[in-house]
Amino acid sequence: MIIHTLVYRFADSVSEERRSQFFAELGALALESGLVTHFGHGPHHRLPVDDAARGLTANAVAQFACPDLEALKAFSELPGTHEFIDRWRSEAEYEAAYANHDELLGLTRGNTVHHTEHTVTVAAPLQTVWDILVDVEGYARIFPPTQEVKVLEESPRHQIARLTVDVNGAVQSWVSRRDIDPERHVISYRQLENAPLMAHMGGDWRALPIDEETTQLVLTHDFRAKDPVDGLVAGTYTFEEAEAMIAAAVERNSVADLGAVKEQAERAVLAKVPA
Repeated sequence: MIIHTLVYRFADSVSEERRSQFFAELGALALESGLVTHFGHGPHHRLPVDDAARGLTANAVAQFACPDLEALKAFSELPGTHEFIDRWRSEAEYEAAYANHDELLGLTRGNTVHHTEHTVTVAAPLQTVWDILVDVEGYARIFPPTQEVKVLEESPRHQIARLTVDVNGAVQSWVSRRDIDPERHVISYRQLENAPLMAHMGGDWRALPIDEETTQLVLTHDFRAKDPVDGLVAGTYTFEEAEAMIAAAVERNSVADLGAVKEQAERAVLAKVPA
C-alpha cells in the first residue's frame, strides 16, 4: 500500500465552509477514480511551539491510500485531477506540500479503524437537505436498510436513538448518539451500543452548499471490527470475514442512504414548483 500525504496551509481568507467543500470534492474525485482505496482529512492540531516554528505549518492534512505506486501515478495524471487543482488554485489561496510513502506505523496490519467517505450532489437547497438529515425518525421511511428508529432522548443539539437495520440480510439493532451542529450543518454520530460485529462505529453527515439550489452531501464512516475470541468474532466469523462484511455493508448502505436523501430532497423541490 502507498500513502499520499498532503499538508495544506490555507490563507485566513479561505473560510471553514470553503475548506470543507475543497475536501469533499477532493475525496469524491479520489474515491470515484477507482484508483484510491481510502481517503481522509482533518485539521492540524496546533501546539504552542507552532507559534515560533520556521517554515510551513499546516492547518489541514489529507491522506490517500492506493494499492501501489502505479495506481497513485495514474490518479495524479488524470485530467480531472489537474482540473481540480487548477480550479481551486484560482479560487482559494493555499500552500501545499506532499509525500508519497509506504504505510509507516503498521496501522494497516491488525485491528485498525477504517475510514470511508461517500458523497453525492443534490439538486436542492441546503435547508431542504438539512431538514431531512435531522429527522432521524424519518430514516425508517426513506432509507431502504433501516426498518425502525425509536428516539430515546432528544434536544436541539443531540439525539439518542435505537435503530433496527438490515445488515447483510440480517436484522440488527443498536443505539446511536447524534450530535447536531446546525451552524456548520454537521451531524456527528457514534454507536453507544454496538452492532454484534462492531467494536466502534461513528462518522459524520455533512451538508455543504454549492450554491443556493445545490448541496454537496458527504457521509463518512469510521469503523473497527471486534477483536476475535478463540479466533472468531461474535462466535461465528473469522476476523477477516467480519471486516469484509462490515466494509460491504458500509459501502452498500452509504450509497443507498445518500441516494435516498437525494431523491427525497429533489422530490420536495419539485413539489414546490408551480405547475
